[in-house]
This record gives sequence, C-alpha cells and structure tokens, in this order.
Amino acid sequence: MRLFPVLLWILFPGCQAVLVVTGPRAVRGQPGGLVTVRCQYNRGFEALPKFWCGGRTWHCSNGRIVETTGSQAVVKQGRVSIRDNHTQRVFTVTMENLTLADAGTYQCGVLKTGHPDPRNSVKVIVSSGLTKQPDAPSSLNTDLNFSPTTVINDTRFIILFLLLLLLKGLIFLSIIGATIWVSMLYQSSCREMKPDGQAH
Repeated sequence: MRLFPVLLWILFPGCQAVLVVTGPRAVRGQPGGLVTVRCQYNRGFEALPKFWCGGRTWHCSNGRIVETTGSQAVVKQGRVSIRDNHTQRVFTVTMENLTLADAGTYQCGVLKTGHPDPRNSVKVIVSSGLTKQPDAPSSLNTDLNFSPTTVINDTRFIILFLLLLLLKGLIFLSIIGATIWVSMLYQSSCREMKPDGQAH
C-alpha cells in the first residue's frame, strides 16, 4: 500500500501527498479483557483527527465511536480510548471490559475534510478462550493414566512375565536334557549290541 503514494509523488510531484492508513486485519480478546489496535499513517498528517468507528464498509454504520482532536492527548469515550503519537505516526485504540457484543468489524481512520477518510478495516474477535488447565503433575498423571493401582498392576505384570520366561527356559532346558539323555542311551545300547553281532 505504501508503494502507491510513492508512485503518485513520482508521476505527479505537484500533487498533494496521498494519505494511507495501515493496521492489523484482526485482533482477539476475551470477555472482560481488552484489545489494543495500532494504526499507522504516513508523514504530513499528524495534526489531522484520528477516529475509531464500527461497520464493514467505508461508511461508519454507527458513527464514530471515539476520535482525537488532532493532538496527542488521550480521548476516552466509555470503554474505548484513542491516543495519537505524532512522532511515530501511530494512533492506538483500546477497547476495555470486552463483551461478546463487541465482536465485529471496525474502522480506524484519519478524518480528512473534503476527501474520503482513509481507513483500515479491523476485525475484533471476542472469545472465551481456553479453559483453565490442571496443574502439571495432575495433567501428567491424567495423560499417562498414572496411579498407585497402575503401578501395582504393572509390577504384577512384570513378575508374571519373568516367571513365564523362566518357566519356558526350564522347559527348554528339560527338553534339551531329555534329548541328550535319550541319545546317550541309544548310543550305549548300540555299543552293547555290536560285539554280539560280530560273534556270529
């Protein structure tokens, strides 16, 4: 957006400077809280009044909610305040004690007599936000299903697993031992029968 005024100044150096207002597209707050909107304008328009109004179009549907007098003094209207900073060329709007009814589209702009008021559209979102999270230890216990009963059950499972593993090992060793014993008996029997066969 800042490129457009520069091009106009280059093409038409004798024309009056073009005013541009920029700001955030959306801000978010919680009921009872506040939101702060910072809108910036270009050099040469510090002394012009700045305003904040509601409405989706270039026309303020509910009129200007609050506006400055062209000075840097804070102006407050109800729960909404506005303050202009000529040095930074930024005016700040603050909405306090938010309610769900405050949600909607607003305009921050500069009041320029005889010309359309340059402005920036801002969407204000009011939501209850996240619910309170439990303390870290409780959250950890919940996520991991951690409890004394779980510890006992896990210990029993480990002991049972080790016993089954030991039993399988004993059975395996018994099978190997029985196989070796049968093999030795068979070889011994063969050796005893061999001399008798040679005698015939």
